[in-house]
Amino acid sequence: MLSLDNRTLLTVTALISIGSAVALFSLWRSQSKSNGAGFWAIGMSSVALASVLISLRDMLPDLLSLVAANSLYILGFQLILRGIRIFVGRPPLALLDYALVPTSAVLLYYFNFIDQNLNMRVAVVSMAFVIICSNVVITFLQEKHAPWRSAGFAVALMFGLFGFIHGVRGVIMLMSPLEHHFMAVNITASLVFLGGIFMIAGMAITLILLTYAVLESEFRIVSLAVEQSASSIIITDKAGVIHYVNPAFTETTGYLAEELIGKKPNILKPNETGTDEFSALWDSISSGKVWRGEFYNRKKSGELFWEIASIAPVKQRNGEISHFVAVKEDITALKEARKQIDHLAYHDTLTGLPNRKLSMDRLCNAVTQAKMHKCKVAVLFIDLDGFKVINDTLGHDAGDMLLKATAQKLCECVRDIDTVARIGGDEFLVTLCNIDSTETIRKITERMIESVSTPTTFGDTEITITASIGISLYPAHGTTPDELVTLADQAMYKIKHQGKNAYLFADQPCSV
Repeated sequence: MLSLDNRTLLTVTALISIGSAVALFSLWRSQSKSNGAGFWAIGMSSVALASVLISLRDMLPDLLSLVAANSLYILGFQLILRGIRIFVGRPPLALLDYALVPTSAVLLYYFNFIDQNLNMRVAVVSMAFVIICSNVVITFLQEKHAPWRSAGFAVALMFGLFGFIHGVRGVIMLMSPLEHHFMAVNITASLVFLGGIFMIAGMAITLILLTYAVLESEFRIVSLAVEQSASSIIITDKAGVIHYVNPAFTETTGYLAEELIGKKPNILKPNETGTDEFSALWDSISSGKVWRGEFYNRKKSGELFWEIASIAPVKQRNGEISHFVAVKEDITALKEARKQIDHLAYHDTLTGLPNRKLSMDRLCNAVTQAKMHKCKVAVLFIDLDGFKVINDTLGHDAGDMLLKATAQKLCECVRDIDTVARIGGDEFLVTLCNIDSTETIRKITERMIESVSTPTTFGDTEITITASIGISLYPAHGTTPDELVTLADQAMYKIKHQGKNAYLFADQPCSV
């Protein structure tokens, strides 16, 4: 077998180490978080420097070309081990970090300047490599469930082979009775140097692959999370062109991903939606801010729905915006629930009419408008005559049916701008807005009394009921809502005591 010049092999080793160091430095610079790659880069740089010093063996003193160079080799691998420990999330090996390199340097100095013994120097370096490489292998073998374990095992294999080769070399040197010149040209030395070259290159490659395996694993997790998210997610470029939508988005909108990619999100915008809100949105995210708000969008089927959205810019390392990502939730059901809650808060659950609170709010508005337009407002306080008897004799179901029927009859007697409200058990409050004459109020009230007295059928029974109505007018009788209601209530009780089934204005002594 042809023997190779060791100086040439050392030069090649230095070049491979420098190239590996540059690659690891580039890898370190590309990382957004600390993962130990910086220690790998510095460690490989130390190996490269050591290779350069040893290749200049005949030009440099032994302290630099032997003691310092071999100590740098050990330091370089020690730094790589430390980076690996950081990478896997384990604490550094403090004893090894602080003791191995100084101890090796002292032994190298001793066996070079005090008790010159090349075999022992080689054995010291080899044993240091064995210790470091063994710890690298153990560290990766402990990570049995890591998603990048296959790449980790590849790194462990390279370090394991490197440690094994140097372990064998160290044992041979300890057992050999002869000393060989360091630069002696022979097959064994050539094999050791060639093996070192391939191992150093392999270590750098596997460390880079390990980093990308972790990135790929993290990307896969993020990708699966986005794909399986229950929220709609959409990603666009800077121009707002859709690049990606997740399955939840297609399920919500009814569009296929192919129908959306390359389009803009305004494909969902209803025709009646204005552009002001979208302009404000675009200005916000284009300036690098996060926008939060609600959309009223249209599905492919034409169905309108509400979404709450959070849209954020995606910034690169240089701070430049490259994409926008929106996370959205369909809140149509929530909107409907809130609408129902609001309805229940301001409406009677049995009849669906406004309750006392809403009726008083509308009366306040009616009085305010009447002041502005110099018109009248009428308040009708209605009490059903004999309702308690019907409720007690025929049951609550009959009473409920009668209340709903009465509510409908009253609503049919008024205009859309007027309000019919149920404010108590059998009490109703009617607000008539924008009234021009008392005669109009009389006609509406008489129509109500006639309609309420119309028989209502419950099962096989016809139920007849009448109403007593008290009336107050703004501004003739009162100027505040509470005053108007009180006066109408008092007028209702007067007419109820004087015969029922009639109406009375607040300023009248008897029924009409």
